[in-house]
Amino acid sequence: ASQWGLAAVAGVAGAVAAGTVPDVIKGWLGDQRLSLTVLCIAAALMFAGINLWQQRSRGVGIVISLPPERWRGPWSGQWLTAAVDHAKRNHDSCFAVRRSIPSDEPAARAEALDLAYELVTARLVELSEVDPATPVSLYVNATLPDVFDLGARFKFNVQRELRGVGPDPEGAGKRPAAGLVLPQPSERAFADFFPSVRISSRLKEPLTPAEARRAESLARVVDEPEEFQAVEHGTAVAVVVHLSDNPLMISQALSAAATGCLDSAGKHARCRAALLIEGGPANIPETMADFELVVRHVYAAWRAWVAARPQYADLDHRLFIAAPAGVAFALGWLFGHTVTAVPHPYPTGESCTSS
Repeated sequence: ASQWGLAAVAGVAGAVAAGTVPDVIKGWLGDQRLSLTVLCIAAALMFAGINLWQQRSRGVGIVISLPPERWRGPWSGQWLTAAVDHAKRNHDSCFAVRRSIPSDEPAARAEALDLAYELVTARLVELSEVDPATPVSLYVNATLPDVFDLGARFKFNVQRELRGVGPDPEGAGKRPAAGLVLPQPSERAFADFFPSVRISSRLKEPLTPAEARRAESLARVVDEPEEFQAVEHGTAVAVVVHLSDNPLMISQALSAAATGCLDSAGKHARCRAALLIEGGPANIPETMADFELVVRHVYAAWRAWVAARPQYADLDHRLFIAAPAGVAFALGWLFGHTVTAVPHPYPTGESCTSS
């Protein structure tokens, strides 16, 4: 309906510019050449503006599905279908990558993630050569450690002007968001995906006092959780990020951090200290502003915690996470090069199974 309306307006404007309607208006206004000239110029500008708006690039949606080879239950194909459909409806083109990820073989897992990343990067390079400002959205469905590690691989990806389809928190939706945008499945009625996080340097910006108060209402920071049993000679520290409604996750993660478990790279360790960032029982509000605020909050809390504890500088940092995929990807982009994710259920010893 909106397209027909735009076409009708463009047709009327074109007719005015061409001189069809001015003959009619001339009968009303008489021989007022200045008024007719202004009218024709305004109509021509309107026609050009509508034409340019209709020809704007809606970019490409890249759908990434990385199901694990071994899983506790069936990996639904519904997400892939829904993501492709949403990408086609909201972009000029859609490109899908689907790879099975070995969960219990760290080297094979890394190779599979590398291949998925290379396929996506090849598409981004192609886009940047044609039009560096092409809007791009990444739809990602995978286990959280895989999403986190994929985000880490994008840290040094160079695409000068790629921007995402979705509102810009700073511009109140008036301009495209700078940086790749990650759509997130919505839990609202009659909704499918919404733009959640854009990958840009804004995620590293310090929080203002007002933003800090808002962030604390969404997730509280606990520097030393009371329920954590620290291991004096532990070789790692734990960063527990709980932003999904999973009541048992925190206690299970803190227990696994103390007793020892394997991370996604297959390395076993026990933790000497822990940082907890805990969201409430409600979901993060489905807005890009709040999703990005939570990501910045987690990043700032981690940076401050590390800076205040230089005695842990040489220890491994391990991430235990329950959060939306967009948040996990963004955190991987921010500190995935120094932090390793731990899969759930938390594996111990040599009995590590799939996440």
